[in-house]
Amino acid sequence: MTEPPPTISSCERSMATSSTSSTVLSSSSKLQRTDSTDAIKPDGTAADCPSCWLCLGEGPDASGKPLIRNCSCRGTSEYAHISCIVHYAEEKGHQGYGSSNYNSSNVCRYFKFCPNCNQEYQNNDVQCDLSKAMVSFVERKLHDGTPRASYLRIVALVDRLFALSALTNNAGASEGQVICSKLMFLMDGMDSVMKARTYYALGCFHGSSGSLKKTKAYLEIARNLFQDADDDTDSSVRDGIADIEIKLNGINASSDVDSLRSQYEETLAKSGRETTLTIDAGVALAKALHGSDRNIEAEKLLANLVATSRRVHGQDHHCTKSAATALQGLTNELLEDPSSTDDSEFGDIDGWFRSI
Repeated sequence: MTEPPPTISSCERSMATSSTSSTVLSSSSKLQRTDSTDAIKPDGTAADCPSCWLCLGEGPDASGKPLIRNCSCRGTSEYAHISCIVHYAEEKGHQGYGSSNYNSSNVCRYFKFCPNCNQEYQNNDVQCDLSKAMVSFVERKLHDGTPRASYLRIVALVDRLFALSALTNNAGASEGQVICSKLMFLMDGMDSVMKARTYYALGCFHGSSGSLKKTKAYLEIARNLFQDADDDTDSSVRDGIADIEIKLNGINASSDVDSLRSQYEETLAKSGRETTLTIDAGVALAKALHGSDRNIEAEKLLANLVATSRRVHGQDHHCTKSAATALQGLTNELLEDPSSTDDSEFGDIDGWFRSI
């Protein structure tokens, strides 16, 4: 299920913070423009009323939803109906899905970016409507059971979760919890970058609902995965973690370990010892244990994770490499500073590392 990594949106980079509001024209707005002085051109003739650049209709659409102006376009392509944007995005998505030059980004692009100015839609409510439509489109129309369809479903669900994270007053809490469950179920089949992006979305969503410890635990896993994949999104996640640490205001390293341990044990109970989901959570816990000087426990956990991942997933799998790199780094550090371990409990580090 390996695909080129999706474009990271401004919603993700800002940890789902509020963005610029769009201009919405109601059915009465058209009358107000007609009666106002700015509706008169310099030559004395009436100015054109705003219309949808897709259907050319003026005023609300058939369902009563108004025209919106939500990107940098001006002039004849300044306004559109949400329903028309969705219809256009679905047509383009169908074309992209069946194209011989298939690229997952092209299938979902028009639910997120204006096709004229290429700017991402700015308003949280518009992003929310379009992300919901994208999930509906993928689940209704692209369900042929192929890896391509499965990947696009994950992309749509992750984008939807980012959009819900931007809503205020926990407006999307119940839907978001359902999406979190779906993504956790789908996690084991993801490539490392999509898995990192999914954990990032989970962190943003739980952060918007006030679960700061859980948020930090998810973001720690996302950061580790992005680092392993050498993805520059890691810097955005680090900033998010820093913000969470400020909000936690006094939560110490021991609390970080407790949070990640809880996350690991919960994943272990739900998914079993051999899944990539559990191994990733275990690596994050081991790094936190090392950060709080619990090196013996960290090494033992990493050794078990490496052995399990190597046996189940193979030497070259990203989980095996991630756990092995963490273990090798910690082992080297301990060899340089033997005083940081208890020899009677730990034993021969060199022999132990070779044995796995």
